[in-house]
Amino acid sequence: MVSQPKDTPFGLEPNVAAGLAYLLTWLGGIIMLVGGGTNKFVRFAAAQSIVLWVGWWIVDVAVFWVIFPMLHLWLLTVPLSMLWSVLALVLWLWTFISGFQGKEVRVPIAASITDSLFKAST
Repeated sequence: MVSQPKDTPFGLEPNVAAGLAYLLTWLGGIIMLVGGGTNKFVRFAAAQSIVLWVGWWIVDVAVFWVIFPMLHLWLLTVPLSMLWSVLALVLWLWTFISGFQGKEVRVPIAASITDSLFKAST
């Protein structure tokens, strides 16, 4: 459990603000990041949500809309895209449930990118 001052966006409890940041993916991250507050737990959750879901979209477009069609890998596109979607669902559930529980979530690749990109704001 993370205990920080309650200086959070819109006066929400820290766990609610972090949970909403993950629940609403990149849009929730932007809303919570620009919504005010200095709570490090919430600001990290919001920043990581932005990095995670924008990065997810970039990889999805690059792999399934550009690379696979260019290489004519049509037979791999559907099953791997379905697996990719299931992984996204599991990741989304894990992050927003943990956020609502007040647990800090550090998604392996996204957390290090978040630390480097948002170190001044988190």
